[in-house]
Amino acid sequence: MTKDKQIKNWVAGWLKTGDKLSAIKRKELREESYYEKNRDILNGMLQYACDHKTIRKSSGLVEQQRIFKILSSKRNNSSQ
Repeated sequence: MTKDKQIKNWVAGWLKTGDKLSAIKRKELREESYYEKNRDILNGMLQYACDHKTIRKSSGLVEQQRIFKILSSKRNNSSQ
């Protein structure tokens, strides 16, 4: 078997495995007892997020609009 064929088989195997693992994870998340079983972990993650939050002065929307305005003016100038 050539090295290329081995790599293709390896990638195909991991893709197939990834699909199966995703299906298992989706099934676990849908179980009614999932959140009860993992409550302490989930609460810990939420508490960490609250304890380490950073205050943002902007949501990024103003910056995005500024970038779009620049791109729009460049596009309009190049089409003239």
